[in-house]
Amino acid sequence: MNNDPRDNALQAATPTVMVPRFGTFEPLTEPGHRFLATADGLWLELKRAWLYLCMPLVCQYSVAMPYGRVEESIDLIFGSVPSALMEEFCGQAKDRLPNEHAAWITWNEATGHIRLRALCEISAAPGHIHFNRPVLDEGEHLVLDVHSHGTLPAFFSATDNRDDGEVKIAGVIGNLDTPHPTAEFRLCALGVFLPMPGTAKGKES
Repeated sequence: MNNDPRDNALQAATPTVMVPRFGTFEPLTEPGHRFLATADGLWLELKRAWLYLCMPLVCQYSVAMPYGRVEESIDLIFGSVPSALMEEFCGQAKDRLPNEHAAWITWNEATGHIRLRALCEISAAPGHIHFNRPVLDEGEHLVLDVHSHGTLPAFFSATDNRDDGEVKIAGVIGNLDTPHPTAEFRLCALGVFLPMPGTAKGKES
């Protein structure tokens, strides 16, 4: 078999690890991701400064595999998004009605500080918003990418699905013209979307 250096580079950057059946499995400790061959299929293991994720991608039980098992895990290392920041965002979004509004919530791994980051808006309307991504400080990480839907309900659109290929929590706030805004949150992990009800919540008014 001829080894292509491009394959070697890809597999070095994102390896597939055979989970030991009898030995000790060592989880990722540095940022990155890898695939795990386990007794019940193929898993994704992902590490960021603010997140540890281990989840099944493909499960199978027909063929006996000579590997061990791992446990499904989602650990939000940063903690949770303060409700005051979501209240602040909802207030900003109401001021922008009927247009959409967007912001980032970031976490600094050195200081533990969580803040609401304003974005440099390019254009906004009731059906879209475009902005430039901010340059983050050293040790600062995007945790929550949130935008509003104005008077429409909260939902993730096809455009959101295309844009949410990185690792982050995504949020949508809708029905901001009513006393009971709606909200949807999900964890985005390299194209996999995991619902996260109650990740953060703004105060109803």
